[in-house]
Amino acid sequence: MKKTLTFICLILLAGCQTHTKQTPGKALSFPTALEIKNQCESETPQQVGSRELHVWMCQSVTAIESRFFDADKYQGKTCDIVITQPLGMQPTNVNAEGGDPALCTVALEATEQAINSGTFPMRPATLKDKFILHFAPEGG
Repeated sequence: MKKTLTFICLILLAGCQTHTKQTPGKALSFPTALEIKNQCESETPQQVGSRELHVWMCQSVTAIESRFFDADKYQGKTCDIVITQPLGMQPTNVNAEGGDPALCTVALEATEQAINSGTFPMRPATLKDKFILHFAPEGG
């Protein structure tokens, strides 16, 4: 489990660095759950170990990042988001557990928007009901 959480942290760390700013005055267009899933499945090699976990990681990061703007504004800051997600269900609880208050606020909002839009994926059985997503944007 420790390896899984470390992997989650690294994926989110790397992912947040590439997200761009929201363009004022433009209508926002978010990817659908199916578009995210197809993209992640095509980017994950068939022979990779724990493919289900890799695809899930890609899906969850992409769903959140598509709603996370101005990553460079939070460069050098961190926030841990604790998500409770029973198997086969959308998350039932999302809380910040330590970190920069401003980053935690936007990270929670982006995560909740991904959940509410139905783009946050169902967790694989290999993860426990409660897990931590570590936000540490590097800017872009």
